Amino acid sequence: MSDTKTDKAKGDKPAGKGGKIKKIGLGLVALTLLGGGGAAAGYYVAGAGEGGAAHPDPNVPQLVPRGAGADGGEHGEAAPAAAPAAGGEHGAPIPTGGAEQAVDGSRYTATYYPVETPFTSNLKDSDSFVQLTLGVATYYDSRVIDNVRAHEVAIRSAVLMRLAEQDPDLVSLPAGRTLLQRDLTQAINQVLREKTGFGGIDNVYFTSFVVQ
Repeated sequence: MSDTKTDKAKGDKPAGKGGKIKKIGLGLVALTLLGGGGAAAGYYVAGAGEGGAAHPDPNVPQLVPRGAGADGGEHGEAAPAAAPAAGGEHGAPIPTGGAEQAVDGSRYTATYYPVETPFTSNLKDSDSFVQLTLGVATYYDSRVIDNVRAHEVAIRSAVLMRLAEQDPDLVSLPAGRTLLQRDLTQAINQVLREKTGFGGIDNVYFTSFVVQ
């Protein structure tokens, strides 16, 4: 009898330890899986937050690589048109993700759009005025230029207001005109972001410039 009890007692203890070891092992596996899943989820979210390089948002203008046409197709071929999202002004798509990027001009194709009607404005605290014509440049696809055309009235208003704030002595200098380029680029992008959710203009260029 005593031997049987002893054997049962001896047999019970290892079984208890084995059960604990299994539970601990399963717990570690679960934590590992959860950790891996969390990391994978974080990676997925991070990838989506970076503008979706692998899966770009079709509603956001895309950078055009060198050798591609303005619509994104290779050798000038048009890329498939994206389905517009509801709610944009004039049918313009509203971006649901992605963002404008700092662009390496050596890798992408620039598209230019000349604004034909000149801009004329008085200059700050003076009797002087400036008259200029300009064009805009973008490294993104043709939707950016389409947005510029669609909202040209609002863009003209923003440009004229910025010109009225300029110092006549400063804009007469090359350095002052360079600063004005940056200022007008920001003004145009601000209008486009307000109207469409996306700017995309890299720079403006003066095709004529007169200060009197």
